[in-house]
Parts: sequence; structure tokens; C-alpha cells
Amino acid sequence: MNKKRRLGMDTLSKIRRGQFRGQSIVEFTLLLPLLLMLLSTLIEFGFVLNEYLDLIDTTRETARYLADQEPFTQPNNEYREDFYIQGLNEMGNTLDRAGWITLDPAVDDLVISLFSISTNVSAARYPAQWNDDRCTGSPPNGGPMGWRVYCNKTSKFTADDVINRFKTGTSEIPPNNGVVLVEIFYNYHMRLGLPWVTGIVGDTIELHAYSFAPNPYAEPD
Repeated sequence: MNKKRRLGMDTLSKIRRGQFRGQSIVEFTLLLPLLLMLLSTLIEFGFVLNEYLDLIDTTRETARYLADQEPFTQPNNEYREDFYIQGLNEMGNTLDRAGWITLDPAVDDLVISLFSISTNVSAARYPAQWNDDRCTGSPPNGGPMGWRVYCNKTSKFTADDVINRFKTGTSEIPPNNGVVLVEIFYNYHMRLGLPWVTGIVGDTIELHAYSFAPNPYAEPD
């Protein structure tokens, strides 16, 4: 009698284990698509973050390079186009080393601005605004918009923004500062093209990276 009871209990235990195993398989099958969606979304935004970090490095390298370059002609302190062209070339060299980012002339842009800060409330911005033949159909180049390569974007920083950034913990900043600002606007195109991502944020995400660096040549006399 006890043997029969034990056999019955073993059989019931096996049935229950089979039921639990089957339930786990069903639950895993239901959750698998969601897990795959989350994983693929993380991979896509991992690509975004990786390219954004490359853009930040590029702006830093370009700003550091321009920190040692003379932005004006001597002795008249006139606008020097090659100062900005050198920045464009340095940006291209850095992006080539990164290996997978190429700016699209139709939508992306490199913007370079130079500031001469003489007081807490005064900052001259270079180059001065002029009518650039490359910027047909868009505002003139230079001035508050910055020197723009493709004339698609304008600087996100005003002269007041730059002054305020130098007021770290105090209302006063040292006079006679020269600062170069490098900005990159880049449209990241979704690599995986996941519909549950593009349906929310679209097929592209605009990335904006920037860096400041001192330029002693831009210090006011």
C-alpha cells in the first residue's frame, strides 16, 4: 500500500514538474520578442553614443590645433580664411582616423568661431559677417552664425553665452581672453533601421558636439 502511494506521488510530482517546465517555455517564448527588441535598441543607441564620442574627440582635437594658429593677418588684423580651412582639414583628418563618420554637405556642418573677450560684458566675434558665395539661399556667413563650411547650421552659442561660461564661481572673469569654439552638427542615420525606434525618434538623430580652447592670438590688445 505504501509502495503504491509512493509511486502515485512520484507520478504526480513528475506531472507537476512537466507542467512547470512547459509554463516556463511558454513564458520565455512570450518574452523573447520583447527581449530581442530591447537588445537591438540598446545596440542601435550604442552606435549613436559611439559616434557622438568620436565627434566630441574631433571637436577637441580641432580646437586644440586651432589654439596654436594665428587667425589674423599682420599687421592689419584682417580675416584669414586659411585659419578656418586649417580647422576644416584637421577635422577631416581626425574623422578619417575614426573611420566611419563622414559629414554630408547637404545637411551636416562644421562651425568655427573666434572670440576676443576684453571685459565681463564685451566679446568681439570673428570672422565678421560677409556675403559668402557658398551660402546661396541662406544667411550670410560669419558674425553671430560663425564660420560655416556648408552653411546648413549656425552656432548655438552667442557671445554672452561664451562670457557666462567663463564665469565659474565668480561674477568676474580675467580680461583679455582669446577663445576658439569648434562645433560639429552631424545627422546620425539609424544603422539597424528598427521600426520600433524609427517610429519614435525618426530615421536620423542630429548630434551636436562642441569644444572651447584658448587662442592667445585672439586676445584683445
